[in-house]
Amino acid sequence: MKDKEKIKKYMKKQKNPYILKVGDMVVVMEYSEDNKTFNDCIYNILKQKMN
Repeated sequence: MKDKEKIKKYMKKQKNPYILKVGDMVVVMEYSEDNKTFNDCIYNILKQKMN
């Protein structure tokens, strides 16, 4: 299946594409006014999980 077709199928299936489940963790994405990058946020989440 082509990538565009996979994306279309996923988008039709999802009620809200900004909410993902990764393993046992639910990830909610939203725009930020403090200019944090996605990588910064993921790093902080993983750092908290390791403690």
